[in-house]
Amino acid sequence: MLTRFLIILALSTATLLTSTVFAAPIAAEDWTSIRAEYDQLKTYMSSKRRIGASERTALQGLQSRLDAYLGEYPEDRRAIALDINVASWLGQTERVDADYERLAMLSDADAVWLAWAERHLAENRYGDAGDLARGREYDLAKTPGIAILNARVHMSNNEFADAIVAIDAIPEEGLAKPGVRTKANRIRGQAQRWLALWTDELALRTAEESAGTAPIMQLITSRGPVTILLHEDQAPNTVANFIELSERGFYNGTRFHRVEPNFVAQGGDPNSRLGSVGTAGTGGRGAQLPDESARSDKRRHFAGVLAMAKAPDPSKPGKSIPNSGSSQFYIVLEPAESLNAEYTVFGRVIDGMEAVHRLRRNDELTAVTTISKPDRQYKATTIPLPGIPAAGTPLDKP
Repeated sequence: MLTRFLIILALSTATLLTSTVFAAPIAAEDWTSIRAEYDQLKTYMSSKRRIGASERTALQGLQSRLDAYLGEYPEDRRAIALDINVASWLGQTERVDADYERLAMLSDADAVWLAWAERHLAENRYGDAGDLARGREYDLAKTPGIAILNARVHMSNNEFADAIVAIDAIPEEGLAKPGVRTKANRIRGQAQRWLALWTDELALRTAEESAGTAPIMQLITSRGPVTILLHEDQAPNTVANFIELSERGFYNGTRFHRVEPNFVAQGGDPNSRLGSVGTAGTGGRGAQLPDESARSDKRRHFAGVLAMAKAPDPSKPGKSIPNSGSSQFYIVLEPAESLNAEYTVFGRVIDGMEAVHRLRRNDELTAVTTISKPDRQYKATTIPLPGIPAAGTPLDKP
């Protein structure tokens, strides 16, 4: 699936990096032919919004032409910029990074470093994006986008005061650039609102860690282990549901069927297992959970929290169907205000967030193991689905 980011990158980065600042190509006829092939592929894929086998073959062929061209003219920055887009479509992360490094060595322009950092951010590589944002001196009057990116990296770590400082570093000349003031004010406002909630959240986290009684589980993923602490006090039934399903192996072999850049990584659907006949994203435990999102002590969607997914309400765009949670859960990558009202937060990552950032669609959740929990039975109160017997109901023999 061609992401919005890649479409924008294809439409804008090549234009940005092929301006008159850079050297004109030596072999104009060869370059014209390569660019024409690229434009044709870009237009075709933008209309289909997916990359199939035939498109992949065509992209690989174009990449071979670019390799040959750059072998002869290694400093033609326009060709390197095109190769970034082609490698992005093909999912070649290491090649994209190598291309950006070549561009940075050839031009050392802030625009190149910003584009590289934005690429990392779009792949949930917050640490890499932050390293690039803080690894050199930028002219924020000319490149205010780097301050905005840096603020978002801070937000992904729940560092709200630092995000505000990053935004406030943009000079008036930078804020005057098209769209910058609006974007900067939006992020600053979000950071201020989250900062107002953070003191109470920190107090709760300190109390949980001091008590040492909160259940602690570990997600074993194909990208590494992720340790989570469950908020039993604020979401007791949702926590019981997660522990109950985990300890009976319900999640073993499921996959993260949905990974939205800078938003959530979602899994827990039995239909996501290899060989399942169901559609990933539509399955559950065969019953639904009562919401716990209306509680006065509910937890909120800070970066790194776990919450229950729900079914969207087709009659109310942007809303969910009440009490429609089941087994699917998601991990929040950046604070998400829009989810606080309707979705139940039931835990948070306490170790392994870097593995969460590496998750990609269809990565496996091998198992969920229990590290520690109170010595009692965990069994959720559920709402039976029409036509599906409640757990434990005897079935008529054929």
